[in-house]
Amino acid sequence: MTTTLQAFRIIAAYFISVTIWSLFNIHGFALTLRQAGGQAAAQWRGLRRGIAYDETFAVRLPFHGRWKVVNGGVDQQTSHSWGLISQRYAYDFVIVDEATGLTYRGDPRQPANYLAFGQPVLAAADGIVVAMRNDIRDDPRAGTGWIDVTTPDLRGNYVIIKHHEHAYTLYAHLQQGSVCVNTGETVRAGQPIGACGNSGHSSEPHLHVQLQDRADFFTAIGLPIAFRHVLRSDHNGTTCLAHGFIQREQTVEPAPAGCPAQAVETVTVAKPTVGEFISGIVTFGLVVLGFFAIIARIIEAMI
Repeated sequence: MTTTLQAFRIIAAYFISVTIWSLFNIHGFALTLRQAGGQAAAQWRGLRRGIAYDETFAVRLPFHGRWKVVNGGVDQQTSHSWGLISQRYAYDFVIVDEATGLTYRGDPRQPANYLAFGQPVLAAADGIVVAMRNDIRDDPRAGTGWIDVTTPDLRGNYVIIKHHEHAYTLYAHLQQGSVCVNTGETVRAGQPIGACGNSGHSSEPHLHVQLQDRADFFTAIGLPIAFRHVLRSDHNGTTCLAHGFIQREQTVEPAPAGCPAQAVETVTVAKPTVGEFISGIVTFGLVVLGFFAIIARIIEAMI
């Protein structure tokens, strides 16, 4: 019962703090509006033109060592955020202490006590850095579900790398001051680009990674990420992937040399539906109405 209550409190804290950020942080409100409008635009684009997806494109894991997938997959049941087309195929990664099953040692309220905090983040494939941010603080709290309501960007510190015309990777919630690449810089697969942090919409230190079809996070369509040379483990056992996909509750690490590749997997990209597009338009309309309602109340209070 205690565990269930704690989980409920964490979830409630997350949604309450996101609501506060969206309504009372000027950056938060602007980005909420931009995200709602961008998602509707992306859904319309996907309906009209389809989705450009290169099934042969695969990337390495963006870190060293063994990490756990805590969120994400390639279907609606395991998806990071199925309703957000840009984050539909995104992943969240953490490091777990195998002895305790926890992601931290010591006080869970301190970000520095999390095993993932400060760990190197690597470029998943060759490319060119097209956007980055490095100045947002790491939320000094962790493990409560509460996000930093003062943050100017839900992504926190981030790097976006262009790999080809319709393939960009985003690495978010990086540690303040850790980003070590600049816009316009060419990077190689496996090159350090920053460190795992607790910036932006982060309830504990973790790495958010997604593949998208354009550089703009808010109007992009998310794409499934095919990983190469990965050792994937779950309750079904361990598989050495030559080219395949991962999902929540699995642990993943770079495959050791000589690991026999046992799987080459494919996936079908889910095209936006008319219903999703209509839902996106309604959401955008509600956000706009909310904006005008707040402005009206402010003006009324000033008169």
